[in-house]
Amino acid sequence: MTPRPVSWKLNLAMLWFSQLLILAGFQALIPFIPLFIKNELGVIDHNELAVAVVAFNFLGTAAYAIFNPIWGLLSDRFGVKPMLLRGTFVTSIFFILMAYSKTVTMLVILRFISAGCAGTTAASQAMVARNTPDEHQGFALGVLTTAIWGGSVLGYVAGGLLIHYFNYTVAFWVCGIFYILGGISILFTRDAPIPEKTAKKHSHITRTSFLPGFSHAVWIMLFLFLILGLIRTFEVPYIALKVEELTGKDTAAYWTGITSAAVCAAAIVSGIFSGYLVDRLPVAKLMLPIMLISAAALWMQGVAGSLWFFAVSRILLYTAAGGLQPVLQKVLSSVTPPRKRGSVFGFASSAQSIGTMLAAVLSGAVMSALSISGVFYIAGLLFVIALPVILRGIFLATRPFVFHHPKA
Repeated sequence: MTPRPVSWKLNLAMLWFSQLLILAGFQALIPFIPLFIKNELGVIDHNELAVAVVAFNFLGTAAYAIFNPIWGLLSDRFGVKPMLLRGTFVTSIFFILMAYSKTVTMLVILRFISAGCAGTTAASQAMVARNTPDEHQGFALGVLTTAIWGGSVLGYVAGGLLIHYFNYTVAFWVCGIFYILGGISILFTRDAPIPEKTAKKHSHITRTSFLPGFSHAVWIMLFLFLILGLIRTFEVPYIALKVEELTGKDTAAYWTGITSAAVCAAAIVSGIFSGYLVDRLPVAKLMLPIMLISAAALWMQGVAGSLWFFAVSRILLYTAAGGLQPVLQKVLSSVTPPRKRGSVFGFASSAQSIGTMLAAVLSGAVMSALSISGVFYIAGLLFVIALPVILRGIFLATRPFVFHHPKA
């Protein structure tokens, strides 16, 4: 019996709604963890707080880096949909359990487990890349990115209001419930049939080597995703603490949520616009303004002495940098055969997570040495340093002799 064709538009709609809910749950909680550690777990010493924030973010992203390639390889063998269902329903349980952490150690352990079970964003990107016609992939990946930012808007507002008017426990529960609702949405998606060639070859690859035989182009792009993780998340763990410096303890969560929601609204527009442009313009022409404007915006945040100036600078940052990931995803998809996109996007997510781990350690060291504002100065400098590296990497990855490498 011939399998029914997969509607890429229906899948995109369901995955968009799912990611909207999942990211809403995630961002209703994670940005406020430094405040939770400081105000609920009683870690008030400057250096101890930096270590606790680094441990939470480092081990969480370490779990992503360890398990995402495994889920990606399994998705190529059994389909992306089962991986998405696992990542939503199981993760929801551990986020709820985090509400009852009494120590930083317990919080970090539960974060590691929840992150290891997750990976829904990479899996959603893989399903979109595998089921969408090539001529629409830039648009589809850009639209999916708007769900990430749109969910972040909803999550930041919800988290800020829930913590401000209720407590952290309610925020943890809302996070878990949003993950469950996102999983229900995934039930209505349909994955593309798995090619027989993939199913037969995959078991051989996993038995003989930990790393699959990707082409030079793919490995170059994976390195760029590591750079992406480093520069895009360097300052993120310290947003709430910066806002607390500007507004005071009592309203820090509230204004962090409101400010971050406005920021993500700008990123939604950026994701749609960049997704449209990447199908029509050379990538290098997009990368130059993205990187330089992002660097300038981060330096502005470092010198910010008021909440409004800080918020405007964040909006400028995400208006530019919101297009960075769709651009790199488009290039990655173009150098990857459809039958390997599940595993490749899984490895890309892990590479990005490794970059986030490096960012957590380095930004923690910068915070201890130079204060919170120093984190933003160094983050802007990293964008400038990364610009020629990313441009060179994209050039090498898309050269014909690399693109047509027989291993693909």
